[in-house]
Amino acid sequence: MSKRAEAAAMKALPDYSTNGKTKVDLTLDRLLYQHGYERAEKDIISLIESRIAEIMGDAQPAPVLRIELRELSNKIKEQ
Repeated sequence: MSKRAEAAAMKALPDYSTNGKTKVDLTLDRLLYQHGYERAEKDIISLIESRIAEIMGDAQPAPVLRIELRELSNKIKEQ
C-alpha cells in the first residue's frame, strides 16, 4: 500500500475514534479505506490517460490540454 493511502486512512480512521470497534475491526477498516483510495487513484489516472488518447485522436489536438493532463497524470503517479 502506498504511504499516501496509509496516511489518508490514519487521518480518516484515527485510533481515538474507534467508536466501540475492536483493534482488528479498525485495522480492517483502514485496509479497506487504503484499497479504495488506491483504486480511486488508478481510476483517475486511467481516465486522464483515456482523455489524452482521445485528444491525440482529434483532427486538431489541443497540445496545451494534452500536456497539462500528462503532467497531472505523472504527478499522481510520482506521489
